[in-house]
Amino acid sequence: MTPLPLPVTQTPAGRSHPVWDYWRPAGGGIVELGTVRGLDVALPVHFHREDQLTFVLAGRRRFVIAGEPCEAGPGEGLHIPAGLPHRSLGGADGVVCVNLYTPPGLHAAADVIAGLARHWRRTGGLGWTDLTRIAGDHCRSLGTGPGAAPTSTGGEAWDSVGAAARRAGMSREGYSRRFRKHHGVPPHAFALQERLNEARLLLRAGESIAAVAADTGFTDQSHLGRCFRRAFGVTPGRYRAG
Repeated sequence: MTPLPLPVTQTPAGRSHPVWDYWRPAGGGIVELGTVRGLDVALPVHFHREDQLTFVLAGRRRFVIAGEPCEAGPGEGLHIPAGLPHRSLGGADGVVCVNLYTPPGLHAAADVIAGLARHWRRTGGLGWTDLTRIAGDHCRSLGTGPGAAPTSTGGEAWDSVGAAARRAGMSREGYSRRFRKHHGVPPHAFALQERLNEARLLLRAGESIAAVAADTGFTDQSHLGRCFRRAFGVTPGRYRAG
């Protein structure tokens, strides 16, 4: 079994800090994997275009999903459907976990997590081939599952809040209140996250960081880098290299 690479870098003082990394294995219908190890694994509110299946190997992973606190310990997992805003929290325990990002509705998420848990209990570990095999065992036809792609603000890509409100025949304030109630985040935060998810897609396709920044409406590479790292815990360059 080839173990999952879960890197930890060292600070100048010799203390380890968490490192997020993203990988693109072949097979199993997995778009990519995210691995993380450390104490401060908190990320702000964001969402993904893919379903996220988080499986914990050590420590406890804590989230706020659609406003509700959720957590999972060793040998447990959580399913976060595509388009659902969530944030991750730090904790007192160091965490080691893997995130599987898969097309919306492609996998029976509960069955994948149960399969990972059985394998982890039986062998004490997980490898690349284990993840892809177990995920592949629980694929179904696209479009038949409960997962849903994130909805759009409507109109042109990343429209301004004022323009979207006028199109809907509402005041800016009323539109923002209704949007936040429906999506869980205000319109400007949703639009930023959509741009960042588009950046993920382009980076996975091998586009240059400068081109991605321009194509997704960021001022420059530095602007994209700051927003990307805040949302996903890794720089665009490191993400692209995955």
